[in-house]
Amino acid sequence: MSGLEPSRSQVKRAGSLVRRALRDGTTDAATLVEAISIIRAHRATFQKPLVTANNGLRSMVSTLGLNGKVSQRLKRMSTILDKLGREPTLALDRMQDIGGCRVVLPSRDEVWRLADRIRERRPVIAFSDYINHPRNSGYRGVHVIVEYGRDCVRPVEIQLRTESMHRWATTVEDLSGGSGINYKRDGSSAVQTFLECYARVLEALELGLTLSDTLVAEYDKLFKQAFEQEEAR
Repeated sequence: MSGLEPSRSQVKRAGSLVRRALRDGTTDAATLVEAISIIRAHRATFQKPLVTANNGLRSMVSTLGLNGKVSQRLKRMSTILDKLGREPTLALDRMQDIGGCRVVLPSRDEVWRLADRIRERRPVIAFSDYINHPRNSGYRGVHVIVEYGRDCVRPVEIQLRTESMHRWATTVEDLSGGSGINYKRDGSSAVQTFLECYARVLEALELGLTLSDTLVAEYDKLFKQAFEQEEAR
C-alpha cells in the first residue's frame, strides 16, 4: 500500500478480507498482508483529526472553567482486528471509535456542561447517555461521536466521565489486563457480576447517598465469589 489515503471501498474490502481470515482462514497470505496495510493506512488518517479534537476539547474545558483531564488515543491495530472479528456486521469504514478522546471531570454537572458545549459547537453523529442508562457491565459515562478534520473528515469518539466512573473503568481494565479476560464486555461471570455491583456502590458514594445494608451485603458476597473465581483460574 502506497502512502496515499485508501478509498472507502478499499477500507471496506480490507476489513471484510481480514474478518474472513479471522473466521475461516481462507484469505491467502499476500492478500491478507495488503489488507492489513490498507487498515494501517486508514488508521493513520485519524491522527490529525484526533489532535484537532484534543485541542478543541482543551479549549472548551478552559472556556467553561472546568477541571477536566483531556487525553487521546488511536485504537490499536490488534483492537481493531479483534473488533472486526467480534462484530460481523460492522464494516470497517463505519467503525467510529478508531480515534478517541477522553475527558475526566470531578462531577456529573461538569460532564453535562461539557456535553452540551460539544453538541453546540460540533456536528454530532451519535450521542449515548450511559449515566442515566448504564451498560449491563456497570459502565457509566457519556459518549459523543463528533466529526473533525477539513481535507480528511473523520469521526472521533469523545468519552466523558466523572472521576468515580473513571476509577471503575480503570479497575476493569487492570483486571482484564492481569487476567487476559476482557471484563469490559457485558457478561455474567462472578467477576463481571461483582463489577456491576461495584459500579452501583461508586455511584451511591458519588451522589452522597448512604449505602444500604442490602447493597453492602451484596457487595461483600459478590467480592468473595469474584476472588474465589480468580483464585481458581
